[in-house]
Amino acid sequence: MSQTATLRQDHTELTVLFVGSPTVDLEATCDAECTRPVDIDVVADGRAAIRRLTAASESPTAYPRPDLVLLQCDFELPDGMTVLHAIKSSPRLETVPVVVLDPNDTGVEPTYEAGGNAYVTTPHTAEEYVDLVRSITRFWFEWAQYPAESLYSDT
Repeated sequence: MSQTATLRQDHTELTVLFVGSPTVDLEATCDAECTRPVDIDVVADGRAAIRRLTAASESPTAYPRPDLVLLQCDFELPDGMTVLHAIKSSPRLETVPVVVLDPNDTGVEPTYEAGGNAYVTTPHTAEEYVDLVRSITRFWFEWAQYPAESLYSDT
């Protein structure tokens, strides 16, 4: 097992940035139901997400970067794709996995063309959200081998 995978399994709390408007209280639901501690920071729109991510990029000790971004994206609106492009074009944020949640099931190709790491249909119930967060965090932090830090030496 690689050192990166070992570090991820030892990490006790995961920080997830949810961009969008979930139909359930994600923090309360995941606190009660997820087997691994997950801190979910919900921001309602792309501007707030970019401000949060910029702060994490510029001052990583003051604002920790998220371990994962769940990006609720309606592909008829450019906001979500702007956030995805901002993450994937930043040397300090490019390694953060981004999972796009699409309520209309129309954005598979745009997601992957813009560098998204995964694409799923937006869940609707609290149980579906919990299952989604649990499955995604388990996949990205226990099974997948993805660089935990930027590959750039000066960041």
